[in-house]
Amino acid sequence: MKRVLTLALLLAGAALAGSGGAAMPGMDHSGHSMAAMPMSMQAMGEQMVKELTPLKGRAFDVRFAQRMADHHQAAIDMAKKEVAGGQDARVKAAAQKVIAAQQKEITLMTGWIRSWTGQAYTPKSMSMQMPDTGSVDRWFLTEMIPHHQGAVAMAKLVPTRTENAQVRNLATAIIKAQQAEITQYTAWLKVVK
Repeated sequence: MKRVLTLALLLAGAALAGSGGAAMPGMDHSGHSMAAMPMSMQAMGEQMVKELTPLKGRAFDVRFAQRMADHHQAAIDMAKKEVAGGQDARVKAAAQKVIAAQQKEITLMTGWIRSWTGQAYTPKSMSMQMPDTGSVDRWFLTEMIPHHQGAVAMAKLVPTRTENAQVRNLATAIIKAQQAEITQYTAWLKVVK
């Protein structure tokens, strides 16, 4: 069964970057809310990388912080579902670690955005669609692997697109932490029911 994350896509202004301001199909721009569209974790990561790829300098820094904050919020949302419904103590502990680490990074990135733009940024929560049957633990691990791969792919863009040492340091930390979690989650999928 293909697991799908229902992603409430980006704010109208953010989603329209690179589209010349033209309306994008399937999006409700009233009140800056977006229509929910089903999107896999892999597709979400690919879309964010595509959006970031042409940017450099401060434009990249701002969009990277916004997209990574949104991406982290999705991980937190999934981790909260694991904490609430998971059965495996190791996986639940890993989910709690995700919540703490990624909330700290969201706070850091939204602080940067405020200092760079003069505007507050609130990461978007995403509606999660979990399977009706099966293990919450396996759902969390299975979805978090491609989710983390997306974050790593975004972070790997940083060295060639920014000169900001703080952004570079965060990207390095994201790559290290999330690659380690991908390895751990992959191993757990072999034994978690």
